[in-house]
Amino acid sequence: MQIKVDCPQCGGDIFFDEELEMVRCEYCDSTNLISGKSGVPLFMLPPRWTEAECCHRLSILLGSKKSLRMNKDQLKLVYAPYWRTKGMVFHWALGKRHSVSEKTGARSWDDAKELKTRNFDFSFPAYREPDLGLDTLGIRTAALPLQLFHHSRLSGTEIVLPAEVSLQEAIEHSNGFLTFGFSDRSLKVELEDTQLVGEVYSIVYFPFWLLEVVARDKSGLLIIDGVANRIKRTIWEQDLSSFIESQSSDISTTDFGTLNLVPCTCPVCGWDLPFTPESKNHICTTCTRAWAEKNGSYTEMDYQLIAVQSDCEHAIRYMPFWNLKAQIHTPKGVLKTQTDLRKLLPAIKARQDGKMGSDSIQFLIPAFKIKDIKSISKLATVFCLRPPEQRVRAKERLEKEKFEGVYLAREEAEDMAQVVLISMVPKYHRRARKLLKDARLKSSSIQLVYYPFYRKGLYLREANSNHSIQHGTVVLSSD
Repeated sequence: MQIKVDCPQCGGDIFFDEELEMVRCEYCDSTNLISGKSGVPLFMLPPRWTEAECCHRLSILLGSKKSLRMNKDQLKLVYAPYWRTKGMVFHWALGKRHSVSEKTGARSWDDAKELKTRNFDFSFPAYREPDLGLDTLGIRTAALPLQLFHHSRLSGTEIVLPAEVSLQEAIEHSNGFLTFGFSDRSLKVELEDTQLVGEVYSIVYFPFWLLEVVARDKSGLLIIDGVANRIKRTIWEQDLSSFIESQSSDISTTDFGTLNLVPCTCPVCGWDLPFTPESKNHICTTCTRAWAEKNGSYTEMDYQLIAVQSDCEHAIRYMPFWNLKAQIHTPKGVLKTQTDLRKLLPAIKARQDGKMGSDSIQFLIPAFKIKDIKSISKLATVFCLRPPEQRVRAKERLEKEKFEGVYLAREEAEDMAQVVLISMVPKYHRRARKLLKDARLKSSSIQLVYYPFYRKGLYLREANSNHSIQHGTVVLSSD
C-alpha cells in the first residue's frame, strides 16, 4: 500500500510505502520521519469517476434497460469505512501425526511439529448498515495508493458513514481469521499457539456512488463501486433523501487521521540522522545517541554495541536485536531463570559471561527486516539456544559504522519471543508440550543490542559466533 502526503518544506507530493518510517522529498531533497503511525490512521481511496463521468457512463449502461430509469439529479458519493488489519501470522502446532507405511500399510502416530506462517492483510466493513455489497476490500489496499482521509480533501457534499465497529471488535473479528486455511486433519494437536506479530490497524474509507433509480412499480438506490466502477447491488424501497436522513455522521466532528512529517535531525546535536527508511529507531553517529519518534517528538533509547572478539578482515555491519528478559508463567509455577528453563529445554546453552544480566531468561529477537517469515523464527531460535559472546564496546567513533534499521518494534518483540519459545520445544518432548500449553511469557525488561555481522559468500555471519542467515533473505538499507 502506498500513501500520499504533502512535503512540509516545499508542498510537493510524497508517495511512500506504508512500511516506511522515513521519507525523502524528490523535489527539495528534505528528509522527514513519519509521525502518527502508532495510532489508528484513517485513509481513503478516491473514486475513479467524477460525478459527470458517472452520470454519463451510467446513462449508457442503463440505456438498454427500458424498464429502469435513472434520476441524474439524485446521485451521491458515499464514503464507507473499512477496518484493515495487517501483520505476520506465526502458527505452531505440535502433536501426533497419523501416517501409513507405504511398504507394510501399517498405521502409526508419530511426533510432529509444524510452523505455518503468512502475511496477513484482512479488511471488513467498519459500518453496520446498509449492506453495500462489498464484504472486503481484497488486495486493493495493497495495490492502490491511499490518501490520508481529511476534510480538506472532501467537497462537503459527500456522505461519510460512521465507523460503528470499535477497535476491540475489529481485533476480535480479525483474530478469527488468522489460521484460516491452516487446518490439518492428519495432525492430532496437543500444543497450538498463534501470534500476530507487527499488527497494524487502520480504517480505509472506500467510495461508492449511490444513484436513485425507478422501475415500473418500485424505486431504489443503485450501489456502484467507486474504484472498480461496477454496480454492486440495488437497495429497493429506498430513496436518496431518506438514506441521507438516516445517516447522522457529521463531517466536521469526525476524528480524522493525523500522520505528520517530522524533520529528521538529532534533537541534541542538530546533525541529520542517517537515512534508514524502514527503521523505527535511529542512531546519530555524531553524538552516538539513539532516538525513537513518539507523538511527534523524539525519545532517547538505550542501546548497546557488541564488540568483535578477534580481528575481522571483513567489513562489519551492526544488526539490531531485541534482548528481552522474561518470566514464563505456567500452570505449575513460574520459570524465572535459564536454569529453570534448561530443566525443561536442555538444548539451551548455559551463559558463561554474565555481563549482560545474570541467569535470567533472555530472548534475542532479530529486529531487522527479513523477507522470509520462517527465517525470523529460525535465526531467533539459534541465537536463544546458543547466544554469542556479549562483550560490550564503547559508543565512540561511529561515523564510519553501518547500522541496519530496526524493523520490528519493541512492543512486537514479546509476541515474537512466544513464537521462539515454542520453536525451542523438541517435537518429541511431551512434558514440555504439556507444560507450555497454557504458558504465557511476561517480559521484565527489553534493550536494543547491535551485533556485528559480516558478509561472506551467500551469508551474513555474526562475527563472534558464526551464526548465519542467507544474505538474500535480509532487506538491507544500504550496501
